[in-house]
Order: sequence, then structure tokens, then C-alpha cells
Amino acid sequence: MIVGVMSDSHDNMNNVVKAMKLFRERGVNIIFHLGDIISPFIVKKMIELSWKELEVYAVFGNNDGDKMLLNKLFTQRGWSIDNGPRIHSVDGVKILYLHGYNGADFTKELVYSLTKSFNVDIILYGHTHKVDVNIVNNKLILNPGEVYGGLSGKATIALLDLNKKKAEIIDIT
Repeated sequence: MIVGVMSDSHDNMNNVVKAMKLFRERGVNIIFHLGDIISPFIVKKMIELSWKELEVYAVFGNNDGDKMLLNKLFTQRGWSIDNGPRIHSVDGVKILYLHGYNGADFTKELVYSLTKSFNVDIILYGHTHKVDVNIVNNKLILNPGEVYGGLSGKATIALLDLNKKKAEIIDIT
């Protein structure tokens, strides 16, 4: 099974539209959003572009604004968003997902240390705006980079093959 992974959209409507269209074209029915959606109008656009089978699992980031309305929109659509970190199983694959905390270095150190203490197969994280694909302690670590594109100069998302524990990073700039 292939799932979509995105993070740090920071209200970039054009790139969110590109990401959603690409996920749909590739047959993705589950998306993990790793925080910093920012405002409800992005979620409204995601819902507008969504398809019947689509499930979205998200965590709040440190910059998300109206969390109550974001939660309401997610709940109305049958999607899930909360503070995280969260663990969700898809086809028997256990996925830990979170945004991040403090700076980029602290977040990366935290994520890598989680490979020792959690019985999961994959750890997804955002916050750093930097792509990271690595295997540590037999766990796939994935940061898809940023949908926003303004900090790194590239807007990226990931397609994650759960069976092979492999990620394809796609530049949507």
C-alpha cells in the first residue's frame, strides 16, 4: 500500500493543490499531514479536492492557528487531527507520527532516539523543513520536507510504500 506524506504547508495554497492532485493521480487513499497546516482555508481546499475513500491523519504543528476550527473541519470530514505524537496502524504497519519540538536539531535527535523506545515500523516527522529518509534500528524515518517551499527553496511531498518501507520524495515546486 502507498500512502501520501506531507508537512509544513504554511498556507501555500498552490502547493497544497499540487500535492492533493498528485496524491489522487497516484491512487493514494491515506495521507499523513505532519503539522503546520496553519489556517482553516487550507483544510477547506483539501476537503474540496478530496475523494470519497480519502483518509487524512494529521498532527498540529507549532504554527497552526485556529486549532478549534481546524479540528472541526477535520472531524466533519471524518479525518483525524490532534496534538500528537500519535501511532496509527495501516495494514499491520505501525506508524508513529509527529510534528516536532524546539529547533530542527532537537527534533531530529528526538526522532532518532524514538527508534529505540517505540515498537513501530515507521516514524514520520515534520517541523525541520528538510527531507530526511533513513533506516535506524530497523525503522524507517521519514521527513517529507516542506509543502511550503519558501524555506528550503523546494516544495516536496512523499509517497510511502508501507510494504517495502521505502519512500519516494517528489518535488512539486
